[in-house]
Amino acid sequence: MTSALFILYFSMTNLTISTPEEQPSGISSFVIKAVSIASLGGIIFGYDMGVVSGALPQLTESFNLSLSQQEMVVSFLYVGGSVGAAIGGTACDMFGRRKCIILTDLGFVLGGVMLYFAGSLTTVLCGRFVVGFAIAVSGVADVAYLHEISPKEWRGAIVSVNEACISLGFVISYLTGYLISVAVPDDGWRYMFGLGAIIAVIQFCGMFYMPESPIWLKTQGRHQEAAIVNVRIRGSNFMSRHEIEDSDCVVDDYVSENNLSPSSKRYLRTDSINSNDAERESNFFAENITQTIYLRCYYRQMVIAIFMAVMQQFCGNPTVLNFAPEIFAQLGFDSKEETLIATVLLGTMKCAITCSVIWKIEQFGRRNLLLLGLGIMAFSLLLLTVAYSSSDHEYYNMTTMTKVIATAAVFGVAAGFSFSFGPLTWLLVSELFPTKIRGRALGATTIITYMAGSLVSYTFLTIQNKFGPSTPFGIYFVLTSLSILFSFLAVPDTGDKDPEAIAKEIENMAFWSKRKEYPASFTQLGEGTETQ
Repeated sequence: MTSALFILYFSMTNLTISTPEEQPSGISSFVIKAVSIASLGGIIFGYDMGVVSGALPQLTESFNLSLSQQEMVVSFLYVGGSVGAAIGGTACDMFGRRKCIILTDLGFVLGGVMLYFAGSLTTVLCGRFVVGFAIAVSGVADVAYLHEISPKEWRGAIVSVNEACISLGFVISYLTGYLISVAVPDDGWRYMFGLGAIIAVIQFCGMFYMPESPIWLKTQGRHQEAAIVNVRIRGSNFMSRHEIEDSDCVVDDYVSENNLSPSSKRYLRTDSINSNDAERESNFFAENITQTIYLRCYYRQMVIAIFMAVMQQFCGNPTVLNFAPEIFAQLGFDSKEETLIATVLLGTMKCAITCSVIWKIEQFGRRNLLLLGLGIMAFSLLLLTVAYSSSDHEYYNMTTMTKVIATAAVFGVAAGFSFSFGPLTWLLVSELFPTKIRGRALGATTIITYMAGSLVSYTFLTIQNKFGPSTPFGIYFVLTSLSILFSFLAVPDTGDKDPEAIAKEIENMAFWSKRKEYPASFTQLGEGTETQ
């Protein structure tokens, strides 16, 4: 599915698939294969996050769950995500992106098995925790891997493919939830949770035949291996997994055996001159401490990353997706079938918009899309707040027109998210930081994301019950409105720029213009790492 999506996108934009003899100006078949496999993590991500909306009604009946317990089932995925994110960034920087993706697939399988055989609420919560842990680490590893195996000119679209796959995962989870709830009305939730493990097994097998990120290999001093992977990215013939992983692989042999073009030969030989630099690499842990200290040089980028991490949860979209059946029931959808059909339509629209954004992301610009999406969400949340304010506290009595407006507003929240935070959060974060601290920055951002997500998920139904059905939407509206102001004043467009250029542009933004200059070490931190 991801392969078809990716190929469709690039065919629509009239890009070419390069051959070994051609100058690598197009997208190589290797990149398509790598993105297809790595992006499966996005489908798993979206599926495991969205499946709870279809499973929760049956789960509530099976274990007679209270409102607080329902919120726990939803929020425990975010609790596990917070723990996974705490180690995910460092693990990606230490062990590599590829190994982390493989390990997270094992986590998805373990969590899926636990949920399928769960006999109590405690086991369900443990399974959700494990899946959340795997999602967080996978989110860091997948984004970093996609960023670093992408040709620079297509990086924005390729990294955003991950978000399209997350949206596709939501659609699959909603559709699966609907079909299984009809076919297995009692214990169907077990099948819903368990099916996510199947996708993880497919990615697990595929990643064994993928090389490590070339940029990560360079940071480890493994320049020969990085050079060979870069040639594959640029469109040259495949080499075997054994050759890629063999540390004694000789570049000249690879050049002659594969009949590479003159430009590829020069690229490989130039890039391999410093292949013995690994001997001069400092101890990883000492370097890890130094890089962590250097994060203070990026405090502006960290503020932007934290803003994106928190607000993608407090904009109301996660609530709409996780509690979609409950919200649609409140809006007058009388049967379970109606609520699930509306949920499937919501996920389908979200996926379609995300794919459209990926198609035009380079033309429209990251910042323009962010502001557009936030504006749509703010307006939709205002409509929801007004609609729910007119309803009875307990029975959600609304007029027919009010229900129509509120339903349209629910779709508007999901649409605005698909224009903004959905495809842009992890793309912006990955572009703000250089390679040596990208994994750590993504990890730190992910921790905050899941902590915020846990808070939002654990409080939505409770706030509605205690303070009125419109209160949470009013809170989301105020925060989203403030986000528009911050984005306009503080967030630059990161498209087709390296971290140093982005830093200089940030300095000129109105929000940052009068603040302290960067230390001299800023440009040295990422020096020589972004070579693609």
